[in-house]
Amino acid sequence: MRRFPALAIGLAAALAIGPAACTESSSGGVAVQVSLKDYELRLSPATVRSGTIRLEATSEGPSVHELEVFEVSGDVDPATLPIEDEVAITDGLTLIDEVEDIVPGSTAELTLDLQPGTYALICNLAGHYAHGMHATLTVG
Repeated sequence: MRRFPALAIGLAAALAIGPAACTESSSGGVAVQVSLKDYELRLSPATVRSGTIRLEATSEGPSVHELEVFEVSGDVDPATLPIEDEVAITDGLTLIDEVEDIVPGSTAELTLDLQPGTYALICNLAGHYAHGMHATLTVG
């Protein structure tokens, strides 16, 4: 039976990948990379454990962006918020924190203590949300 070498290789691969998915930041919490690009907002990782979460938001496009963090409750879908005057209507969401004016090429940081739940991260500058600048962070 040659199962052991295959099992050992699989275990080694899982251990190598695991730490990269949830890196510890210098502030002692979990670091989540937030990429803000015209017109995309990506999280890495998108699922983390509750506690201290450090969002490191980098503007990678030619435009200024912002990052708003909302706690989602009930049946609100963060990807389908209504839009009025080119911005998302955030009724039904609780604003946790935000950082404005993230200029191209810069990184802004938010350190939050998040409980288990669902959080919407959006850039709500005129037209940005409607063009896809939103993501969901799941905290377990």
